[in-house]
Amino acid sequence: MNYAIIAAGEGSRLRKEGFKSEKPLVRLHNEYLIERLIRIFKDNDAEQISIIINEESEELKEFLDKRDWNVKINLIVKSTPSSLHSFWNIIHHSSFSECCLTTVDTIFSEKDFKKYISSFQTNKQVDALMATTKFIDDEKPLFIEINDDNKITAFLDERTSEKINSVSAGIYCLREKALQVVDTAINNNVSRMRNYQRMLVSEKLNVCSFSFGKVIDIDHVEDIKKAERLLDLQKKPILALGRFSEYSPNSEDKDDKILNSVIENLRLQGYDVDKQNESEIDFSMKTYPYIISMARNPKVVDYLSEREKQGSIVVNSSTACKNCYRLIQTKKLEENNISIAKSTVVDTKDYNLKDIYWLQEGDFWIKRADFQTVEEIDVVRVKDFVTAEKVLENYKQRGIEKAVLSKHIEGDVIKFYGVNGSEWFYSYYPSEDKFHNKINFGNSRISFDKDRFTKEVQKAAKVLDLDIYGGDAIIDKNGCFFIIDMNDFPSFSSCREQAAKEITKRFLDKAGIN
Repeated sequence: MNYAIIAAGEGSRLRKEGFKSEKPLVRLHNEYLIERLIRIFKDNDAEQISIIINEESEELKEFLDKRDWNVKINLIVKSTPSSLHSFWNIIHHSSFSECCLTTVDTIFSEKDFKKYISSFQTNKQVDALMATTKFIDDEKPLFIEINDDNKITAFLDERTSEKINSVSAGIYCLREKALQVVDTAINNNVSRMRNYQRMLVSEKLNVCSFSFGKVIDIDHVEDIKKAERLLDLQKKPILALGRFSEYSPNSEDKDDKILNSVIENLRLQGYDVDKQNESEIDFSMKTYPYIISMARNPKVVDYLSEREKQGSIVVNSSTACKNCYRLIQTKKLEENNISIAKSTVVDTKDYNLKDIYWLQEGDFWIKRADFQTVEEIDVVRVKDFVTAEKVLENYKQRGIEKAVLSKHIEGDVIKFYGVNGSEWFYSYYPSEDKFHNKINFGNSRISFDKDRFTKEVQKAAKVLDLDIYGGDAIIDKNGCFFIIDMNDFPSFSSCREQAAKEITKRFLDKAGIN
């Protein structure tokens, strides 16, 4: 792979603020900017690195000349009127049909960069693969319009729509057709890289986006500290653990979306996040100090418990996940006087429903006690003992030893979401359950004390040690409320954007890395 670095700027803003050396010789944790890029490019199979510096950069030239870089360095000394002219000079003093270009002051995740280069080398049909970011910290950002196929359709000086939320990250992978457009641009007196990028689109080239996390350009002295903090954050890897589809009945896509939203928020703050699904987890993988988890598989939860004992911060914790198993949940909520429906636990191998007096009225719910819902029958409403016995037999045959029986309460069903430590709380009336059964018929709703309800749910979450939670409640005809279920890390599908922000903040606060 061929790489190119534009290091021909004067760094005038840095000099005005007291920085005496040339910008490429800014140090980040005892590594010069130019040195860092050369190292990263070498780590990504650099065959040749072309570097353009201006004619006044004597200190930089001496630094580059005196060291053996163990890679071919093509040094071009030429003062130019713009970055595009610098790139034109690189092309005409080099021999390559494709390259990766960046400016010397762009600070990015090395992991993101490795994936970026791999993507470019794999997708041969792409003429230009542009690094983009949703982190906007530029004085004059170049906004990018991207279609559903990840193709860039426009480069804009201003944001014209809420859907346009990405900007150029200043890193470009270009093939021959894109390189040829540089000549066309210069011949037409185009002098800015952003206008060259616009030409790539107008020339109908295949220009695509590759999303990076947080990217910083060093234009001011204060940016040096920002960049060092970014590099520090990238040394604190986070594992985001997705939920196996078996534990997301009819919600697999929704669960994935909320986790992806949290991951994006973390990456935009500069954190290094790896995503895995609990169905594919490698128990011998590297140790992660911080884990945000949707996992429910008992073996995975036990693994997370071991990680916690060894110092990893896990949100939700393994304890919180187990507390949502219905047997434990029912017991803890009852012990702490949380308002729940009248309930009892039976052994699926040895029970007598007629001995439970309140069941004689009929109309109650049977729920597997050892876990959460996997199949529709795991939470089922029954109105007679014959049906109940069939359900309990199903549980027994599946190795489910305990069941929770709960009295049915007629009323409005409310679904709620919350994040511990936050004032944010969201609730609404669903029209159907996760298995698409219709609920909440009609338009009239029963009035109740919403503030008291919110406090009761938040209390229940603390009792269960839940940082991220959701659940369901019933409001009866008298306006009394009863929590009927609490879940760890639901999909937040009706309030995803706000929830993702609150979850991100809670995770960072709990991990102590905010």
